[in-house]
Amino acid sequence: MSLIQQALEKTSRVQEPKTAHPPSAPKAYDRDPMGASLEQELVRVQQSYAKRRRLYWKISLGVLGVCVIAGLSYVGLRSSYPKTMDTLRAVTGTPHAPLRIFSGTLYRLTGIMSINGESMAVINDAIVRVGDPISGKATVKAIGNGEVRLDVQGREIKLTL
Repeated sequence: MSLIQQALEKTSRVQEPKTAHPPSAPKAYDRDPMGASLEQELVRVQQSYAKRRRLYWKISLGVLGVCVIAGLSYVGLRSSYPKTMDTLRAVTGTPHAPLRIFSGTLYRLTGIMSINGESMAVINDAIVRVGDPISGKATVKAIGNGEVRLDVQGREIKLTL
């Protein structure tokens, strides 16, 4: 009978009323001494990544700002470019675009040279001297330093390099 009695005592102990407030659950780092250091390391890593992301955003916004300012400056400079050919050549240093004269013919001066005291010019890819006709509508009147004067149907025009 002693075995039965022992079994009854065990069951009565199991059925005893439990306390009203269960003990608080232990924290992760209380159970695991390495848990606290791992948690702190995780927080440090997350903070460093957050700083890096903020830095990347600042750099991106800075580059975007520079691009916007450069674009606005470019548009502003383009709108303030001179419209005439002489001032355009002075600003850019490039030769003139072909010049359409009232006769409807294009005249493009691409070079001036002097050989043995005789001046020659290259107009519309042809070498001409003073008095030579060009396209049947113009005549070379004078070749000077950096310019050529043409007589086009009774009117004088000046081509410059």
